[in-house]
Amino acid sequence: MSDAPANPFLDVPMLLEASIPRPRGGWFWYAGGVFLLIVLLSTYIERGVANGRQIVNFLSSLIMLALIGAMGYMTWRSARQVQGEQLKLAAVEELVQMRRWPEAAWMLQEMLTRPTRTPQGRLGGLVFLSSVLARYHRFHDAIVVYDHLLEHENLDGGTIFGLKLARAMALLREDRLFDADRAIAELRRMQGSERSGGLALVEIYRDIKTGHPREAIELFAERRNVMRDQLGMRLADALALVARGHDLMNESSLAAINWDQATLLVPEPELVRRYPELAVMIGRYAPAIVPKEAA
Repeated sequence: MSDAPANPFLDVPMLLEASIPRPRGGWFWYAGGVFLLIVLLSTYIERGVANGRQIVNFLSSLIMLALIGAMGYMTWRSARQVQGEQLKLAAVEELVQMRRWPEAAWMLQEMLTRPTRTPQGRLGGLVFLSSVLARYHRFHDAIVVYDHLLEHENLDGGTIFGLKLARAMALLREDRLFDADRAIAELRRMQGSERSGGLALVEIYRDIKTGHPREAIELFAERRNVMRDQLGMRLADALALVARGHDLMNESSLAAINWDQATLLVPEPELVRRYPELAVMIGRYAPAIVPKEAA
C-alpha cells in the first residue's frame, strides 16, 4: 500500500502555513559563536606567542575583510532571492492572463510550499492561488484563502473590495446563499459599490440562482453601460445570465437575442463552465456564428 504524497497538490491549509515568511536571523548565533572563538583565540595568541600582538592585528584585519565580504555576499544573495520571487509572481500573473492554469498552479505549488522571502510575495501568491482554485471549481478552498487574506493581511481598500467580490461569487457557486447575501449586503455598503460592474454581475447571478429573473433583468438594464466599461469580455457573463432570466420568464425572443450576444463574445462551453445554471440554454437557443477570421 503506497503512502500518501507528502505535499498534496494545492493543499490550502499546508500552503497557508508553509508560505509564512520566517525570520532569517539564524546566522546571527553562528556569527556570535565564531566571534567568541576568535576573541578567545586572539587572547591566547597575544599572551602565549612571541609577537602575538602583531599576529592578532594581522588576523583581525583579515577577519574584518572576510566579514565585510560575507555581509556583501549575503546582501547580494538576499536581493537576488527577492528579485527571483518577484519574477516568479510576474510569470504566474502572465500564465493566469493567458489562461494556462496547470502551469500557473504548479508554479504556485512550488512557490508556496516554502517560506516566501517577503510578505508581499506571499500576498501576491495567495491572491493568484485563489484565482486558480476558483478556475478548478475548488470554491471552498478559494473561500478559505479569501478569508485568510481578509483577516490577516493589511490590504488597501481596492484589494479588499476585489477579494470580497470574488468571495461572494464563490459563496454563490458553493450554494451558500445566506452567506452570499450577507456578503453582497456588505459590499453594497462599501464606498464606490454603486459604480462596480463586478458587484452588479454578482447580484445578477444571485437573482438568477434564487429565481428572481425580473430583478436580474432590471439590474442589468440599469448597470449595462458600467458593466460594459469595467468588465470588457466578461460582459458576456451578464448577457448569458440575462438570457437565462428571459428564458425563465418565457420571453424566448429576448432570451435568443441576449444569448446570441453572449456567445459572440464567449463560447457556450465556457459560459456553462462558469455558470452551470446555463446548461439548459444549450440546444434551446442558437449560439452566435463567429466569423472565421475572428475565430
